[in-house]
Amino acid sequence: MEGVGEELERRWTRTEDRSSLRDLAQYFNRSLLEETLRETEVDPLDGEITNFYQSLTDDDDVTSGRRQQALSRLREHDIDTNNLKRDFVSYQSIRTYLYDCRNVAPPEKSASAEERRQTKKKTIQQLKSRINTVTSEALQGLTNAGNLSIGEFDVMVTVHVHCTDCGSRVSVTELLNRGRCDCPE
Repeated sequence: MEGVGEELERRWTRTEDRSSLRDLAQYFNRSLLEETLRETEVDPLDGEITNFYQSLTDDDDVTSGRRQQALSRLREHDIDTNNLKRDFVSYQSIRTYLYDCRNVAPPEKSASAEERRQTKKKTIQQLKSRINTVTSEALQGLTNAGNLSIGEFDVMVTVHVHCTDCGSRVSVTELLNRGRCDCPE
């Protein structure tokens, strides 16, 4: 994957629109997926790399049917999806690579309130995705073992926040987007 290291460094050290370590990990993982597809001579359709990546990372925006369809398409081309998923890197791996191997650090900058909210929103969305995955796998395992009877299903994870001062109840995403509840300022 020629040039990926330089691109990771460039995206992390630029002063405007700098990528987070999590964004860089996703960029690397998508690049790895794209390279794997090229090596197996798969010509992905528009949006298919995003679909494959979301399916491989158990993104909660992907239904179980769509996930299985994408994984089946990859397996049809002899792509070992388990090995590919194991090759994906975490943001911590990217951090270690940038600091220790490339000897670079991001420019000093204090995050705005909006940036901090968006960072926390991403963290919460990732946790929701993980809860969705664990729940889906548990239910499917119980169903397969004959311990649970359920038809085709989708798991939906929502988080709401209730302010006891003003009585408002909003989704955590809406609260973080707005930056406040309904309390008077």
